[in-house]
Amino acid sequence: MQIKVYTADVSELENTELFMCLYSRVTPDRRAKTDRMVFGKDRRLSLGAGVLLEAALAAEGVTDLSMTTEHNKKPRLAHRDDIKFNISHSGTKVMCAVSDHDIGCDVEQIVDIDMEIAKRFFFAEEYEALMKCTCRESRNDLFFRYWTLKESFMKATGLGFELALDSFCIMLDSADISVRQNVDGRRYFFREYLLNDGYKYAVCSAEKTESPTDIIKYDYSRLTG
Repeated sequence: MQIKVYTADVSELENTELFMCLYSRVTPDRRAKTDRMVFGKDRRLSLGAGVLLEAALAAEGVTDLSMTTEHNKKPRLAHRDDIKFNISHSGTKVMCAVSDHDIGCDVEQIVDIDMEIAKRFFFAEEYEALMKCTCRESRNDLFFRYWTLKESFMKATGLGFELALDSFCIMLDSADISVRQNVDGRRYFFREYLLNDGYKYAVCSAEKTESPTDIIKYDYSRLTG
């Protein structure tokens, strides 16, 4: 199965009519999760992520959206072991990746960042690469490139933030991105998506699978039809 990657912008959901229309269509679990959010931005991200995931799963023929969790609380479909998924959100963007192998994805908004975070949490070689950047803009860009690749790997392993950020190293010095790690014996494969929209996007898969060169962009208003 080819990895499929989707994104959408929840700014659309500032439209109350559209928000409520989509809210009425998602699963009770997703509505409950959205209801627990205090702020409007977080409510839009929660609903937007749920809507995008359901649309992505529907495209794979999934009709039963019953969920369960793995030992690490990572959600998965209760009745389809052949479909794996992962979701992420940042700023106003939500992202979803679907595959038949373990997969992780991450989107991050590029902002000005304190490099002490990288010094404290990143692998030493990654921090050294950041310090070689000639300007703050390129350093911020590389920081979020590392961050999305690292988090996508952490999610693909199933460990998430149980895995320390400085316990593995993302290798960018070759044609193919790779990871040096002692987490498990598997080889992981990465793809980045450059949309030039102020965000970084990355996907990590536990199997070498054909990956699309483009992200599928969803317009929430077209999901109401």
